[in-house]
Amino acid sequence: MINQLKHTLDLLDQREKEVEQLKEIIELLYDGVIMIDRQGLITMMNQTYCEFLGVKVQDVIGKHVKEVIENSRMHIVVETGQSEIGSFMIVKDKSIIVMRTPIWKEGKVVGAVGKVLYTDINELKSLVQRLNVAESKLEFYKPELKKVQGSKYSFDQIIGEHERMKEVKELALKVAASRSTVLIRGESGTGKELFAHAIHEASNRTKGPLICLNCAAIPANLLESELFGYEEGAFSGAKKGGRPGKIEQAQGGTLFLDEVGDMPLDMQVKLLRVLQEKEIQRIGGSQTNQVDIRLISATNRPLEEMVKTGEFREDLYYRLNVIHIMIPPLRERGKDIITTAQLILGQLNTELGKSISGFHPKVEEIFYRYQWTGNVREMQNIIERALHIADNGPEIRLEHLPAYLVDHVKRHTDDSSFSLEEQVERAEKVAIIRALKASEGNRSEAAEMLGIHRASLYRKMEKYGLLNLH
Repeated sequence: MINQLKHTLDLLDQREKEVEQLKEIIELLYDGVIMIDRQGLITMMNQTYCEFLGVKVQDVIGKHVKEVIENSRMHIVVETGQSEIGSFMIVKDKSIIVMRTPIWKEGKVVGAVGKVLYTDINELKSLVQRLNVAESKLEFYKPELKKVQGSKYSFDQIIGEHERMKEVKELALKVAASRSTVLIRGESGTGKELFAHAIHEASNRTKGPLICLNCAAIPANLLESELFGYEEGAFSGAKKGGRPGKIEQAQGGTLFLDEVGDMPLDMQVKLLRVLQEKEIQRIGGSQTNQVDIRLISATNRPLEEMVKTGEFREDLYYRLNVIHIMIPPLRERGKDIITTAQLILGQLNTELGKSISGFHPKVEEIFYRYQWTGNVREMQNIIERALHIADNGPEIRLEHLPAYLVDHVKRHTDDSSFSLEEQVERAEKVAIIRALKASEGNRSEAAEMLGIHRASLYRKMEKYGLLNLH
């Protein structure tokens, strides 16, 4: 019996110590705290609140809350069982902000607790102002950060009324919303990076970063650190604190690997693991980090041939080639050739402070006939050069073009006709024949190479008398 009594006294002593500790915590953490019971009588008020009200703790315990705080709504919270958060009230001629919360026990309200959030409205106003300033800065820097890490182009900036360009844009726009990897093919200068930017911009990852890396521009021995990053001390010259790689930087966004066909075999293996496992490990590190990225890659190299010769891994090829987009070369875009030239002219006029309005008809004829092996990039260089030579003349004329361009067209023209329709048809016919030979007569593969639908290919083959071509 004595042992039981001693045990009970020990428990009561422990409970009393815990209550005192709780009181000390409340005094330290909160500006003002009050508790009432079911009848609205005060059961606890901390010293901070008492000092604010100008009362003593022993004088308020047991009193109704309305006797101590005239404008209190604590008793109403007990009656309704509804919390009141951020309420405004005036106490002793001071504006304060409070919260009131009911205390529940076994499904019934047995009391309420109140807390003073702010005793100085000016302090709150100052805090709100600082928050508004911070939000304004955030809104300002969001687009600035997007300029650095986001997409620079959208589908609206990809011009083209040619059937093939329309089909390519339509496909790219459809797949933008998916998570699938995209492989963009096309000759150098056709606008592969522009399409990558547009796909990211139209995707649900547009708020995330778009990180670009040209695999051909980075020495093989540095490519791994560029992609995967490194930990401090991983190698001689490693930056203090380490550095995240392009894959980590693209977290939540899109990673664009240009010239992926130039990636060394050992790096192909590591990239494949990232796509399969969705995790990376920095050079010199032991920690594995999960990554959430969408991969878009581009190349002008014949990956299929490279797979056969062992220069490119077949398993990685299939991982990259889930969505295949083939951008047609400029010479096969018909009227879009001049549309593209006009767009470039307008942009360069703005950049260089020029005011040349257009092209002489003979220049347009040359543009239609030229093969544009460097595609849009080559056209931009030629027009920029012509702008400087033409000074501020009304238009770009033949004498403003480089001699090799005019000579090349003359050497490779087998007749004197400058008919636009003839030139477009000739280019289309040559392209179809090449694709059918490369695909060994497989029309589906040929259509994919040309970047058009199989039905479109059939119609064109019928038009040019190529249905019997194998």
